[in-house]
Amino acid sequence: MINVYGRQVQLLAGDKIDKNSFVPPYFQLARILEQKILSGELKAGDSLPSETDLGKEYEISRMTVRKCLSVLAERGLVHACQGRGTFVSRPALDRAVFTLDEFHREMQQRGLEPEAKLIAARVLRAAPEVAARLALAEGGRVLHLCRLLLAGNVPIALERKYMRYNRGRPVLENELQYRAFSEVIALHNEVLPVRSRMVLRAGTAADGDAALLQVPSGSPVLCVEQFLFAADDSPVGWGFFVYRGDRYELVSEVRPLTGGD
Repeated sequence: MINVYGRQVQLLAGDKIDKNSFVPPYFQLARILEQKILSGELKAGDSLPSETDLGKEYEISRMTVRKCLSVLAERGLVHACQGRGTFVSRPALDRAVFTLDEFHREMQQRGLEPEAKLIAARVLRAAPEVAARLALAEGGRVLHLCRLLLAGNVPIALERKYMRYNRGRPVLENELQYRAFSEVIALHNEVLPVRSRMVLRAGTAADGDAALLQVPSGSPVLCVEQFLFAADDSPVGWGFFVYRGDRYELVSEVRPLTGGD
């Protein structure tokens, strides 16, 4: 139980920090607090507990808490006021976000069964284009992830992503099937993505992509290129979604936090 502006905010069973997880404790706490903010449990303008109180509540160090709050600040969810504490920010509504989670929600709203089919997941030596995007030496190790997104058994989009690969742990298929790309990065690196940049372009389907999407080569597609950055602005992930132009339109909706005024 934590105290926020005199309100007692109940901790759920899933709010515990798993010290044995590959996900760093500060990232786990960031996800817990992010969920409380997005659900409206913590409202815009609320003051967060102190670093000391959060550390005691979750049994982690103040340095770990500080790192978590830095992540939330980078994402625009909280802001610090010198001498007063850390506060939940008002939501930014002038941005567009296209994610795997949004695809699944939208397909379910249409009454279709969404599916993500893992096509490839392997560690590669970075080609020149990939190395340049990730600020790596050519031939550096990267994890390549390719997923086909379907709705009602019909291919809708193709996701191709690359990330720096620094940890020698095995790549498990079940952890790559549905996890967001940022989570995959956190699982296989010592860094956490805190900033994303996406670029939307019109394009045409190349032969390999067209075959997976079951459309003629050269068919119109929507391409969303994504860059993910760590707190020090170093690139840790890059890739793109390719959406069938005849089956999908991109709609980005950013909802205000519940109870914010």
